[in-house]
Amino acid sequence: MLKPVCMNPTRANIKNSILLIGITIMAVLFLNGCSKSNSNPTPTSKLSITALSVNSGPYTTAVTLTGIGFSNTAILNQVFFNGVAASELSVNSSGTSLSVAVPLAAGTGNVTIKVNGVTATGPVFTYKPAEVVSLLAGGGAGYADGTGSNAAFWGPSSIVTDAAGNVYVADQQNRLIRKVTPAGVVTTFAGSGQIGYADGQGTSASFNKPFGLAIDGTGNIYVSDEINNLIRKITPTGLVSTIAGNLTSRSTDGTGTTAGFSNPTALAVDASGNVFVADQGSGEIRKITPANVVTTIYTNNNISPYGLALDKSGNIYITGNYEILKITQTGVASVFAGSGNAGEVNGTGTTASFYNALGIAFDNSGNMFVTDQNFSAIREITPAQVVTTFTGSGAYSVGPLAQVTFAGLEAITIDASNNIYVIESNQIEKIAFE
Repeated sequence: MLKPVCMNPTRANIKNSILLIGITIMAVLFLNGCSKSNSNPTPTSKLSITALSVNSGPYTTAVTLTGIGFSNTAILNQVFFNGVAASELSVNSSGTSLSVAVPLAAGTGNVTIKVNGVTATGPVFTYKPAEVVSLLAGGGAGYADGTGSNAAFWGPSSIVTDAAGNVYVADQQNRLIRKVTPAGVVTTFAGSGQIGYADGQGTSASFNKPFGLAIDGTGNIYVSDEINNLIRKITPTGLVSTIAGNLTSRSTDGTGTTAGFSNPTALAVDASGNVFVADQGSGEIRKITPANVVTTIYTNNNISPYGLALDKSGNIYITGNYEILKITQTGVASVFAGSGNAGEVNGTGTTASFYNALGIAFDNSGNMFVTDQNFSAIREITPAQVVTTFTGSGAYSVGPLAQVTFAGLEAITIDASNNIYVIESNQIEKIAFE
């Protein structure tokens, strides 16, 4: 008969059993701990953006996110537009509504939110590139070559740009033509600075209150030398010559120096090389052909034309008497925009009003931009004659276009990339897409 075997546990077996029990307890505790730690962040299924109050706009646009799972603690909500961090404005107590401002240079893409390490993706926001105003050059009244605010102008009255992005300035009271590179480096391009009249190379030439500028397709710059009653030409190498006028104040058609002008101001040049002159003293619009033949296209003794620009069809536009006049090449005039009375009213055609329209320029789409000096604003006029305030009103500042204010606006020009340049007192400002 077999005897039952007695299984007396050894010390080793007891140790192994205790070790196994310990490992089991540790595993359970670890799994429980993981479960608890994973419950701390808001689960992805409980964090979501269901809608945006605005689906497109430029920098600083206020957008309200609707969804669930937003934190009541502002710092824990991280919102991104196409990966660019936004600044929070406010969040409601239930965590279902969060307002933010669109960040600069965000680009188009999804809006996302991150809370406690969990990220949720929302709808696409279409970003409209913002235009930013910056100081290109000028730091106060005076004369100084230099870079940016270290340069100085005195009473600049007109600006044009060349194909390379250089800006040329009629520095009226300094009696100079200045050149500003895209980097803001200012040099003296032409003029001695002395009152007088002399043709010649660069600084050996002299002007007496250079007022208006225009530039042709080959880079020649035309200058209305107002007090001298002359129209001057400067080649890209800086050689100054006289193409029309004879130092006497009179309105006379003719060729070259046999023609006369009376306080010529704004200029424009067409694709054929014809130069158009706002002859302020006579209330006339004059035309100078490439052969220097001067004729009168339009006369209105009740207007003192200040700004002048051409559209792509060759129509002439001038500012004066609180309105914008459109003049065909045959001299037929009509009011393009403005009531003729001083005001700050947006509208269409003659229902709009200007406070003191001065400079005028066209962009690549045929929209007109006008400096409204006393309103301290830039006005935009579409080809359909709809007038709106593009930007401005108030004291000077720089920054994003929506936040910018101006004071003392004068001339305006637009380059081939649709960057806008304006004269503001003794400074040159640039309005560019970011």
